[in-house]
Amino acid sequence: MLTIAGLTKNFGAESSRRLRGRGVTVGPRTLALNGIDLEVTQGQFHTLLGPSGCGKTTLLRSIAGLERPDRGTITLSGTTMYSSEKGINVSPDRRGLGMVFQSYAIWPHMDVYRNVAFPLTVRRAGGEKLSRPEQRARVEEALAAVGLADYAGRQATNLSGGQQQRLAVARALVTRPALVLLDEPLSNLDARLRESMRFELKRLQRETGVTMVYVTHDQSEALALSDVVTVMSAGNIEQSGHPEDIYDQPSSLFVARFVGAPNLVPGVVEHVADGFGRIASDAGRITVDDCSLPAGGRVRVLMRPEDFTIAPASEEPGTTTGNSFEGVVTATAFEGERVRHHVKVGELTFECHSERHRALPDGTAVRLTVPSARVRLVPDDETAAPATARDEPALAATG
Repeated sequence: MLTIAGLTKNFGAESSRRLRGRGVTVGPRTLALNGIDLEVTQGQFHTLLGPSGCGKTTLLRSIAGLERPDRGTITLSGTTMYSSEKGINVSPDRRGLGMVFQSYAIWPHMDVYRNVAFPLTVRRAGGEKLSRPEQRARVEEALAAVGLADYAGRQATNLSGGQQQRLAVARALVTRPALVLLDEPLSNLDARLRESMRFELKRLQRETGVTMVYVTHDQSEALALSDVVTVMSAGNIEQSGHPEDIYDQPSSLFVARFVGAPNLVPGVVEHVADGFGRIASDAGRITVDDCSLPAGGRVRVLMRPEDFTIAPASEEPGTTTGNSFEGVVTATAFEGERVRHHVKVGELTFECHSERHRALPDGTAVRLTVPSARVRLVPDDETAAPATARDEPALAATG
């Protein structure tokens, strides 16, 4: 239902032309979107994921009509909303979209009912303004959908953070838009409430069937909510696909690093036979069941912390086959449902997770095992390979 083609946006382009015309020297323009191509299907929960400054919010605001791209097209349900070639740029209020901002944008002088009803009083549905009974039915339907039916008469400022977030969603849904855009709507909530609101949003989207495009930098949020995740970096799309594919089969080193907490070991493909691969790495030889890269190729071996089994080196090894590494625990962190360990293996530091009752103290000699079926390879597009498997700062030791 949403098609984006060749969308490009440079910040500072207009001001640069204006200032240069006055003989003023200006700095380089900032490329926010670099020829983006994207499709979102009907009823899909599609998340734009990436670090700050990657272009995800600029893309969302361009879809909404709040930013004017330099080039490209945006088509919604077969209707062109923006085309640089044809000179089309439909105003935001005529695009028929709902939007939930990071700050919620709740009107403090209105109660809950009037906050939700306001879009109906200034917009037209199907070319005709809704009657008061029709407006009331729409508002009650939207409030019921987000669980605020009993709060219609309450002042909006007297709602909790989670309730205000749901109010903002209800206001976005009340016009029955073809598409709802959400710009990091959960970032202002505390961790526990944010987690519960993920389930609320997912339930709401499934029940209403509305198409949603969601922006976040939170990887867990993107994986939990989405039908499709699009990972962005520096104005480009790095990878787009099902959350499990993004997590298990990253197509680039950037995606592998950004999504999850990876162990990335530099290596070279030593041997390939019938898809089975053997990698020579700084941690020793590593086997992988699925190797599509040719022998001699430089790679990063991706091993997720949760796929490791950790045990004291003094214990007899089990019958599980796979890749085994000997090391020493250098740091631990108890996180409730699990324990994170940092393990020194030669010159590398691996992160692995264990059950909460399986904490091993610092200095323990351990054996790490990971099945070859859980090992993934990512092409190494960096000229220099660091001598560490971890890309994040070390854990603080818990004693």
